[in-house]
Amino acid sequence: MSSRRIVWLVVILIVLALYFPINRIAHGGTQILLPFDKNIPLFPSAIIPYLFGSLLFIAFPIWAAVFAKPQEFEAYAISILLATVASYAVYLAFPTFVTRPEIASTDIFSKAMEILYKTDKAYNAVPSGHAFSTTMIFLYLSRWRPDYRFAWLIIAILVLASTLLTRQHNLIDLFSGVLLGVLAYIVGRSVQRKWGPVFAS
Repeated sequence: MSSRRIVWLVVILIVLALYFPINRIAHGGTQILLPFDKNIPLFPSAIIPYLFGSLLFIAFPIWAAVFAKPQEFEAYAISILLATVASYAVYLAFPTFVTRPEIASTDIFSKAMEILYKTDKAYNAVPSGHAFSTTMIFLYLSRWRPDYRFAWLIIAILVLASTLLTRQHNLIDLFSGVLLGVLAYIVGRSVQRKWGPVFAS
């Protein structure tokens, strides 16, 4: 891995880590609900794809830094940095939260949900970080490994659905996150086409 890629990766990981202090200092704000949100049930077992999405958040930039072709990694780096910084700006300027349900069951998934609720505050809802990260990962993997596009799609759907079924997010959170992911992907690809040789490592 080139030194330039290492710098890109370190910057990405530092920016991603800023989520935690921002999540801790968030307060006030509003909850954006659609009528259908009230009908979405809590499925504690959905924490499995949700946590997998959290793992992808960190693991994919590392994988891309090692294996993506020149210019391709830089395009992704620009996309994830743009989306993440934009989401932080929204979290701080227009704080949003999710009202979480009571967890009555005592099975292993419900206990895991309780831990998640305690460690991840109910803020930073719009846009969903899981949604924009998963959307970008799907788009870039579909470009880099098109033979497995169907598998990437299934994984993306499971992770996106888990943001609702764990009641970590509402529909607007999900839709805004997907939109942000698509826009960030377009910007990253545009930069790659125009200035690729400048950024290539």
